[in-house]
Amino acid sequence: MVRKSYDWKNGAALDGHSRVKLKILDEYFCEYLRVRCVLPQQEKFRLAVVDGFSGAGLYGDGSFGSPLVLLDALRRTEEELNLLRAAEGFRPIIIECYFAFNEVDPEAIELLRENSAPIIAEIKARHPNIKLHTKFHVGEFEERRQEICQNIESSRVRSALFNLDQYGYTQVSETTLLDLMKITRSTEVFLTFAIESFLTYLSPERISGILDGSTVPFAGNLSNVDENQSKPMWLGSIEKVVFETLKGAASYVSPFSIHNPDGWRYWLIHFANSFRARQVYNDVLHKNMSSQAHFGRSGLRMLHYDPNENSDLYLFDQDSRGAARKQLMDDIPRVVERFENRLPMAEFYEISYKETPVHSDDINFAIIKNPDLEVVTPNGGLRRSPSTIKDTDVLKLRDQKSFFSLV
Repeated sequence: MVRKSYDWKNGAALDGHSRVKLKILDEYFCEYLRVRCVLPQQEKFRLAVVDGFSGAGLYGDGSFGSPLVLLDALRRTEEELNLLRAAEGFRPIIIECYFAFNEVDPEAIELLRENSAPIIAEIKARHPNIKLHTKFHVGEFEERRQEICQNIESSRVRSALFNLDQYGYTQVSETTLLDLMKITRSTEVFLTFAIESFLTYLSPERISGILDGSTVPFAGNLSNVDENQSKPMWLGSIEKVVFETLKGAASYVSPFSIHNPDGWRYWLIHFANSFRARQVYNDVLHKNMSSQAHFGRSGLRMLHYDPNENSDLYLFDQDSRGAARKQLMDDIPRVVERFENRLPMAEFYEISYKETPVHSDDINFAIIKNPDLEVVTPNGGLRRSPSTIKDTDVLKLRDQKSFFSLV
């Protein structure tokens, strides 16, 4: 695929799919910081943020590009967190963040220095609880990543977030993904690519090997994007290929396409090794309903197609959530049954979030409302409300089953 070039100097245009990506990135990073800084006794959080294909930071209409989105999200969320902590009588939390911005275009990186200077200056002047470090790199990401990763390791941070909004697909290899996920104790990656480039990168033999023997409901030519891109069953087949190809990079991989009524050409994949990260990401997608798309089951085993089941388009909207709740009523007891009828909630989440697009509230709702399930607290009590379920609880099948045991 020919590499896309942005005319940053004269005002690059912001495409619709890029606007979606930036909104999700902004909301996820804000929620990421809220989750990682939630403990009242916590006094400091240190992390690294890498934007591997940063561009110049500003589009022609004045919209923020990813570097400024991330800096602004840090600024807003730190202020929010410390206002809440002050109101509750807690000491402020210090967020120390190491930003690395990389771009192959030297002119774009110089524009980024100019465009980011005001917000960086504002953070340093008015946000004393943010310890900000920024570095700008010029070159192909694959060529500069070793230096960037060495800087992260020398900073001794335990958390890192990579935003890799690449051109096409080939600028980030699978080997690179595996290496990045090992950089810190808690690493997450956002990877963007165009599906045409992904299919060109994979050999026909590899695609065939993934789909052979499966029940993916599509038998057409996967590489013919122009003809098939708006067909839900094509989306399901591509999703299967994407997931099987990339699932080895992390414990939790979200193989969802950016939803576009004109077709699914662009993909935003989230990689993490913590179920909590996948949980937060799913919830952000539901907040931005219809921003991404999945075709298949809506319960816990989203990629396990069954020709006897009705597959459908999951758009993270209210209709999709309603279908998911119905499917979860059957899926969750079956998971618990495999573990001798009892399973710690943390372990249940670790298992379940590997292959589900559903909202965390819908999972907890289906647990509490299911007549075959009960949630037991560490003290032996029973949970009555979905919002009160804790990771330390135990999920159990009831001794007297109403429906599950009959099917």
